[in-house]
Amino acid sequence: MAVGPTVQAPTRAFPAGAGERQGQRAGVVSRLGAMVVDAAAAVIVVGGVYLTWAALRFMRNAARFTWPSVGFLELLAIAVIVVVLGLTLLWSSTGRSIGGRFMGLRVVDKRGELIRVPRAFLRALTCVVFPLGLLWSAFSRRNASVQDLIFRTQVIYDWHSRVPAATG
Repeated sequence: MAVGPTVQAPTRAFPAGAGERQGQRAGVVSRLGAMVVDAAAAVIVVGGVYLTWAALRFMRNAARFTWPSVGFLELLAIAVIVVVLGLTLLWSSTGRSIGGRFMGLRVVDKRGELIRVPRAFLRALTCVVFPLGLLWSAFSRRNASVQDLIFRTQVIYDWHSRVPAATG
């Protein structure tokens, strides 16, 4: 009797050295990588909002359609709202932004637990308004950004899919 090939359960690929860094505070390079991915995601979302707006205008009156004109300040305001709300939602629900998931990072409190919505919102707003504060993690012995110091958070390497409990 012929036996077919055995099927193994899928294994998750982690970066080299991930096991020894699991749970440690993330450095500035990983944080900047996550920030670049998050910025790209924000551009895609804002572009999608613009295209949706244009499509709705087209469907309303195709004969007189013109592309929507958006000023710099309006575009900046939309981008800030999208990023702050997105980071708030993601940090308070999973601890990971899109870039954080890509880089294996998670934002947690000092006990390693999720932060609640108010703290996530204020941290996100501070990250957007003062992004240079993230660079402080390059000089901090604890790899803490200015935002981490203000809101008592930490960004750790965490490649596991489990979500820590939320705390007050």
